[in-house]
Amino acid sequence: MNNTVAKDLIRIHIVITRAIVIGIEKCQIFKNNGKIDDVLKEGFINYLNSLLSLFHSHHLVEDDLIFPYFKNKQFDAPYEIMATQHGDLLPLLDELEICINNLNSNSSNQEFIDNLLENLEQIQQAWIPHYQLEEEYLNDQNISNLISDEEQQKQCLEFGEYAGKHLEPDYLVIPFILYNLPLKERELMAEVFPPEIIQDLIPHEWKEKWQSMSPFFLI
Repeated sequence: MNNTVAKDLIRIHIVITRAIVIGIEKCQIFKNNGKIDDVLKEGFINYLNSLLSLFHSHHLVEDDLIFPYFKNKQFDAPYEIMATQHGDLLPLLDELEICINNLNSNSSNQEFIDNLLENLEQIQQAWIPHYQLEEEYLNDQNISNLISDEEQQKQCLEFGEYAGKHLEPDYLVIPFILYNLPLKERELMAEVFPPEIIQDLIPHEWKEKWQSMSPFFLI
């Protein structure tokens, strides 16, 4: 199956991991230049806000649905450790929101760029062992040994719908998810969303809103 619980998790992990790397790389460039290019400012802020929204949505669906589901199935995994890691990331994400707001008010302030760079590096340090631990346990082999393909499809839909309700604003975060994925993975991820979003809203009605992020995308 192209879309499984594990594969959907991995795709979101890829998006978040890439976005953190891009954020760090751009901050280093902006730091060397002494400011953020005015042409890139709006898109960079939209990009970071989308990362923040996806982080919260992803952890929410894990805490509220995914972890409880597998615990109820008697699947052995370090749930408390993973939940603690979510908690450890929360203050860093709160700080990221402050950094974004500061940057929005004055993108030429060197201190604001430095603070954002430091924050993203701290998030990266906390994020890597967290997602690696999740993927060690919630992988295709373990899950397929636990539940049927039919049950997986049902849970993919339920988890995806729940997470989707918390992607705000959707006109930024959904393109952010898709265009931080390589083409093949993007096409598979697109199957998760309603056809109207993929075929109509993203290329037309939403495009003017998300296009500022395109310099940071895999387009």
